[in-house]
Amino acid sequence: MAEDGIGWLLEPYAIDCVTFARGIDPGELVARLGARPDGPVRLGTVTQALDALAASGVGGVARVGRAAGWSFAVEYGDAVGPTPDGLAAVSHGGVEAVNFLLTPWHPPSLFRHYEDGRHICSFGIGAETHRLGSDPDLLVPALTELAVLPVPRRLDGARRERAHRLTMLAVQDHFGLRLPRHDVMEGRLPLHLVRER
Repeated sequence: MAEDGIGWLLEPYAIDCVTFARGIDPGELVARLGARPDGPVRLGTVTQALDALAASGVGGVARVGRAAGWSFAVEYGDAVGPTPDGLAAVSHGGVEAVNFLLTPWHPPSLFRHYEDGRHICSFGIGAETHRLGSDPDLLVPALTELAVLPVPRRLDGARRERAHRLTMLAVQDHFGLRLPRHDVMEGRLPLHLVRER
């Protein structure tokens, strides 16, 4: 089902930041993002996460789960996952991490991949020709197969949106990522405080 892939993340304002990790459970992932091991945990919806974020002294919260062999953390507020130090911490000890910082109001949204504390590959969605990391061409074969690369000379709005979705499909299929839309947007997931002000 398309809703259980990751293409829906490009919907404006659905999610700002999500970090995936393979090799650790959701509790360890959120601890590496800054949650205290003895901190309060409760099941919460998106609305409850935003309400918790509005509380005095709270800088960031995360809702966590597991899908397709990956732990995931959806972060609200001051996100730790997209920072280089945050992803290095998440991925240390042989863990693989993938992060999306989704900024439709200020493109491009960013994809980053870290493994064992090292930056492997990153690029902007819609700016795939500007790649960074120790293996910046990791996804070039998949992006080429889907005709995202080479970038066509002219992209109108509909073609640009299609190219962005194809980039997400390439990342999804390369890593085997899934994020169940209903669970994240409508369901109740473990909710953790990850950053205090």
